[in-house]
Amino acid sequence: MHDLGEGTFRFTRVSYDPNSNLPYLRVMDDGGKFWRMQPQGEFTLSFDTSTKKCIGWYDLAAKQCHRCPGDRQLDDKYEQCSECQQKTGFNPAFYNTTNISQQQAELNQQPHILYLAYFSPEVIKVGISYAERKLARLLEQGARNAAILEVFPSANIARQYEAKIARLPGLCESVQLRKKATILANEHYDPTLAEQKLHQTIQRIAEQLGVKFDNSEFLNLSPYMLTIEPKSDDLTEIIEPKIAGRFAGLIGGMLIMQQNSRFIFSPIKKYIGYDMTISRTVEQLDLAPVQASLF
Repeated sequence: MHDLGEGTFRFTRVSYDPNSNLPYLRVMDDGGKFWRMQPQGEFTLSFDTSTKKCIGWYDLAAKQCHRCPGDRQLDDKYEQCSECQQKTGFNPAFYNTTNISQQQAELNQQPHILYLAYFSPEVIKVGISYAERKLARLLEQGARNAAILEVFPSANIARQYEAKIARLPGLCESVQLRKKATILANEHYDPTLAEQKLHQTIQRIAEQLGVKFDNSEFLNLSPYMLTIEPKSDDLTEIIEPKIAGRFAGLIGGMLIMQQNSRFIFSPIKKYIGYDMTISRTVEQLDLAPVQASLF
């Protein structure tokens, strides 16, 4: 992990280190070298959204990033070209295809966790994750609270439980970045309510599916995400492709900064594949004034 350096790079990932649980931005320089930089202190990030390019491929066995051989330009909805996607061989929806890569097949034989991720009282996600990633998968999703239900010896077994739980009313298998941003900007976060909702969901799973998870581990992930806890009514989403201020935290793919007395955030995950310029000079953003309450 490196300090945040100045310059222009291709933005390739936003995540958390599985060993330290620290957030990082992964970038690629002009020479094709990848860096993991830890956001901290004061800085400005500016994104050039005119051209999106492939982020390269990842060797799952060696845990190494590689530059895209063709440095290909992409449509907005993709992060990898077809060649790099095939070289990586990772498919989180492996259960929807019969064509599984060797890399994916080997990964599937490793232990996987089954978890519930809490985003709001109405949005609770069920999922599975490679156990070696520890908390990183939950953190990069932006789940403020979570429950690890069980660790299974393989992805295939974990998936059987995930599929059954996902069919229950009120549970989902994915939450879009736009939805997460809306929740962050508009809904009050209550850690006590979050844990209560997770307990209730586990009880409902037991009643409706006849499956008990007696060793569930409940997690409050906010301390890993935030250096400063903003007030729920004091978060402004930045729409333009730029954000500046003092680093306050990273909730999933959403970067939270403090500029003067205001807390602002940007869902920077949507800028993966674009050029990102990092400056240690804080640019003053044109923020709309906050309406004062009459009462």
